[in-house]
Amino acid sequence: MASLTTIALLERKPGISRDLFSRYWRDVHGVMAARIPGFETYTQHHITPLTDIGSLVVEPFEGIAVVTFAAVGDRDGLIHSDVTKHIHRDEQNLFRRALLYNLEAGATIVTGDIRHCEADSYFVVVPVGFDAIAIAAALIDAGAERIARHDLSGADPAGWNNTDVNECGASRLFGAVMQSWWSGPAQADAALADAVRSSGGRIVCYRTDARYAMVEQGRATLIGLRGLDAVRTIEEANAGNQRELSLLRAIYGPIAG
Repeated sequence: MASLTTIALLERKPGISRDLFSRYWRDVHGVMAARIPGFETYTQHHITPLTDIGSLVVEPFEGIAVVTFAAVGDRDGLIHSDVTKHIHRDEQNLFRRALLYNLEAGATIVTGDIRHCEADSYFVVVPVGFDAIAIAAALIDAGAERIARHDLSGADPAGWNNTDVNECGASRLFGAVMQSWWSGPAQADAALADAVRSSGGRIVCYRTDARYAMVEQGRATLIGLRGLDAVRTIEEANAGNQRELSLLRAIYGPIAG
């Protein structure tokens, strides 16, 4: 059975700098979220909107989170765990909008070679009413090494939290999110500009600046447990004992694996 996916589109709160947004999301909010039971994987993508390739309205998302679940029941932790209420409250510190889409099995389609997942990565956010399948096919034809297409049409983000989900009723509805991997930025920029032009400027594209795996194979990673600054400090000190599973279990309990 295919994994289930949850996608979150995240907009920074006014008054929070981009640097603070990135650090807080990764090292504070993300570390909290990595404790939610049931995650198979949890990956943060820190992104920058491409404002110069013709999009008429550029949605100011600066983060996209992708969470997968191995089974339907595993998603219950996202909804009912003791951590969830604290996640809701903490979102008010950081996000103007946090659009969360719980997708059903089969709503995520991946095309291409998994070996390219470390190549340059870009996201495309597609409003309702556009053919995301055709857009994905055009990107493959233009040289994308790999595409992950998430169909958002069956999910409703309005029930997740109390951030300004719909901008007081003025926001657009989104039908799909696509992540594409490319051999280089020049090829990606040209292909994405063509896709924006073909949509009449309606789709929006984003460059991935950083990617952080917070949970892998059902276990919180070192970054997911401790945050990046602590991990870098451990590496600088060459403190191999701080990576030992017995130590991590003693400090963090079962979430360490």
